[in-house]
Amino acid sequence: MQLLYSMEITAGTAGECLPGVLDNSPNVNPNMKSYGMSLLDLVQEHREELDNIITETSQSWDINRMALVDVCVLRIALVEMLYKVDVPAKVVLTEAVQIAAKYSTEDSSSFINGILHHIAESRGFFQSSKENG
Repeated sequence: MQLLYSMEITAGTAGECLPGVLDNSPNVNPNMKSYGMSLLDLVQEHREELDNIITETSQSWDINRMALVDVCVLRIALVEMLYKVDVPAKVVLTEAVQIAAKYSTEDSSSFINGILHHIAESRGFFQSSKENG
């Protein structure tokens, strides 16, 4: 999330922003870095689709007026739900809400919870996680 946010605020590439993010996150192990980069690649590849889903679901909110941290959290969570099927939707939702509560505005966790819950429910992601465990 930090790398995506850094890229958004600086208009830099992943390669330009990664050293600064890693300098501030010394406990990132190679597996975490690899997983994070795979999420970032998916966000970049499917950005238009993700933004359309966010816009459609948030109905009265213009994505350009949302807190940038919230948009980054939503994009990453959606990528995990849509393209990382081994991660249960409930886990993705819980992690996204926790990140928003820690790094964004007072209302962000509720906002993100509402959007992601609606998407997961409407796409049947909660049902498939019940079947798997």
